Amino acid sequence: MTLKEIEGDSQEEESEEEISNDDGAFMAEPRDRELLVIMRVLHAKEIEPDDQRETIFQSRCTIKEWVCSLIIHGGIFTNVASTTLVEKSGLSTTAHPTPYRLQSNGNHIKVTQQVLLSFSIGQKYKDEVLCDVIPMDASHLLLGWPLQFDKEAKHDGRKNTYIIKHQKKTTTLTPICPSQIQVTKTPKNPKESLFLSEGSVGRAINNKEPVIALLLVGENGTVEECTLNPKLQPLLVESGDVFPSELPKVLPPIRGIEHQIDFILGSILPNKVAYRCNPEEAKECDASGVGIGAVGTNP
Repeated sequence: MTLKEIEGDSQEEESEEEISNDDGAFMAEPRDRELLVIMRVLHAKEIEPDDQRETIFQSRCTIKEWVCSLIIHGGIFTNVASTTLVEKSGLSTTAHPTPYRLQSNGNHIKVTQQVLLSFSIGQKYKDEVLCDVIPMDASHLLLGWPLQFDKEAKHDGRKNTYIIKHQKKTTTLTPICPSQIQVTKTPKNPKESLFLSEGSVGRAINNKEPVIALLLVGENGTVEECTLNPKLQPLLVESGDVFPSELPKVLPPIRGIEHQIDFILGSILPNKVAYRCNPEEAKECDASGVGIGAVGTNP
């Protein structure tokens, strides 16, 4: 997932069409602004802009002047806020009263934090929800069954809208069309070349910066046998002491070696009398040697 931080602009105001009725019911439409974090879409199939048949309810909400992605799904037993949203927005969290574990792709995730956040959809619908903080990539805010239960939500499957009751008023939450979801697709990074251009090398030489030339030679080849640019041959001749004719097959040691013993695979160590010694006899020899040395040093 590629994350891109978008600075919130509190002064930017957008005109939104919100339809109000005489009985106080209105429609809350999401804002059409840039997201806090650009995310990779899971479904890139080309569909009609207004076709909601194969799309779950996705919208956009505003949290602390940040425009974030929102999903409402009745199959989730709790409300969830992504760790990215909490970290980017600087929201304060509290300890979860009943921590639990989730399993995803064989990995166990322990949920130990909660956050109370305020969000708004459009200009009139403002609400506050308590969410569990979980790392996820699907959305910044995922509202599950608790919101639908508290708001007496009704889902219109054809229009893919939610009708909820908020502050004794009926509010209709409308989704964003699939074309707006595809806009949040992460652009592919252009392929970058790691080779230096002639101009960059020339500028480095003019600026008296150190330039290191790398010459690749085959395992059984030599510098003379390589097919090189004719302009490179005088440089190799001038720096002949730097390029040895025979290159070692292993890297040089990190520290100096005083006594190097190369063990040959399959060889047998000699088992002769001169190399065999009883540990008890060795102790006696050491003791006698110390005694002789002590006697010899006495005046």
